Amino acid sequence: MLRYGFTNNRLPGNGFNSGGLEDVSARGSSFISDNALAGSLVSTYGSSAVGDLRFEAATRHEVLRTNDTKGPGIGIVGLADFGRPYQGNSARRENHYQVTYTYARSRGRHLWKAGATVNRVRERAAVPDGFGGLYLFGSVADFFAAQPDFFIQGFGNASTNYAVTSYGGFVQDRWSATRHVTLDLGLRYDLEHLPAGFNEDTNNFSPRIGLAYSPGSRWVMRAGYGIFFDRQVLANLNRESKKTASTRSRRWRMAVRLRIFFNRPRVAHWGAQPRGIAPSVFRPDPRLATPYSQQSSLGVQYLIAHNLTVSADYLFVRGVKLSRTRNINLLPPVILTTQNAASLGIPNPAPQQLGRETFGAGRANPQFNDIYQIEDSSSSTYNGLTISVNRRMANELEFLGSYTFSKTFDDASDFPEQPQNPFNLRAERALSLQNQCQRFVFDALWDLPIGPDEDDPQPAPGQTSWFDRAFGHIEVALIFTLGTGRPVNPLVGLDASQSNAFPLADRPASFGRNSLQTGNLESLDFRVLKYFPFGEYAHLDLVAEAFNLFNHPNVAEINPYFGSGALPLPGFGAPIDGLTARRVEFSIDFEY
Repeated sequence: MLRYGFTNNRLPGNGFNSGGLEDVSARGSSFISDNALAGSLVSTYGSSAVGDLRFEAATRHEVLRTNDTKGPGIGIVGLADFGRPYQGNSARRENHYQVTYTYARSRGRHLWKAGATVNRVRERAAVPDGFGGLYLFGSVADFFAAQPDFFIQGFGNASTNYAVTSYGGFVQDRWSATRHVTLDLGLRYDLEHLPAGFNEDTNNFSPRIGLAYSPGSRWVMRAGYGIFFDRQVLANLNRESKKTASTRSRRWRMAVRLRIFFNRPRVAHWGAQPRGIAPSVFRPDPRLATPYSQQSSLGVQYLIAHNLTVSADYLFVRGVKLSRTRNINLLPPVILTTQNAASLGIPNPAPQQLGRETFGAGRANPQFNDIYQIEDSSSSTYNGLTISVNRRMANELEFLGSYTFSKTFDDASDFPEQPQNPFNLRAERALSLQNQCQRFVFDALWDLPIGPDEDDPQPAPGQTSWFDRAFGHIEVALIFTLGTGRPVNPLVGLDASQSNAFPLADRPASFGRNSLQTGNLESLDFRVLKYFPFGEYAHLDLVAEAFNLFNHPNVAEINPYFGSGALPLPGFGAPIDGLTARRVEFSIDFEY
């Protein structure tokens, strides 16, 4: 088999940063082209062995351009973001090369498998995040008074060129011990060769075990456990490999921010690293390990009728050594009071600053303002129970309905996320941003029982009634989705604790991490297809598809910014962006 694919996606003007607080100037254009060549060769060795060779060579070229490319970026907490955003002007090319070979041999009650894979990714990128400068203001009044609360700008070389190569191999045995018991045992090893400066984890052995037991003709019970190693995120490696970022702490802001804002009002940033201000850098943990998960599952399936089954499955997943970013150059914080505020560089503390842990100007390493370390100190847990009913295709009807109840906890939901207090990571444990407590999905496909079936011999013209001609050869399909909302992390919107975390990490008093939530999700997608046979092997399809048929208002994003005052900003927690509204598409397909 040999397959070539090409896509060219162009989204001008509104390709990203299209949230409810983003002005047109902060949005941007996205241009992505993909080329992929994939192939496979399956070989048989006698009647008991098969070899499967697969390979791929693919490239992706991505260019992102913000509508405002000169900068700086401006953010007014909870109200609007405009100008050149911190991220969005970048170009990158990724080349992927992968070869995989799997050998399987059946002998007696055993099915042996062994395989190996090599996957190489070459990354060439220019990502000048923050090079235009970014100001954050606490209010419109602060903006008109040119009093930014926070300023950050990146400097250095934005270009990177490196390669990552992953190697993997496994052996596995499926043993049919009896007619009712099947046991799977396997072991896999993974190694990821990283660019210079990153630790290479060499002990990535992952055992796997699975058990299937059928106590009767209608019952099947399954259980399994395994360790699964992940790979380092390329965007994370790219950030660590490229630039030096310069961040002004609150001690510097009063001295430099007005000079920037007033002396260069049209291009409000330096073109080179300013003197007298210690830079901030990104660094990998010298002991950075490969993230992995431990997964356990237990399920039971019962055959109700010939084509109808019901099942219940429990899944536990524990994420270990997950990535997060932490500022390791801060000294331990102190509680901010009216008495020590001036010494901490906060002459007029806001209500959201008093009584909370605050970081002073001192640094563990005075050569740097901040040292943002990518480390593997995060973890997660997932517990989920799924109950489903499945009807296989019979009499032109099939459907699947499933309900999942689950909980996902973590202390960092993505690698750029930083803790509110780098000295207290336990306080970050909360529901994950990926958590969705309940989800129900029902999908069905029905070929209306009118006229002859597609596989039956087609009658001659004039031998069918007008009713069969009008309503025959029609298929309908639907997907109904109902789910609870997802967590949202409430934020003050400013650097209240002076931790210099970016993205911002300070939460309002009495609010825990990810303690807000979007509304419930409800959507019905519906599809109608009518086909017209052409001869024995071809037919023309007329298709109409509706997404979110009833135009239910599903919230995609709410305003997470509380503000620095004692009371929340007027828009706090209000919806600011929605998922896809009702959309209807028509298409014509010819199949042969």
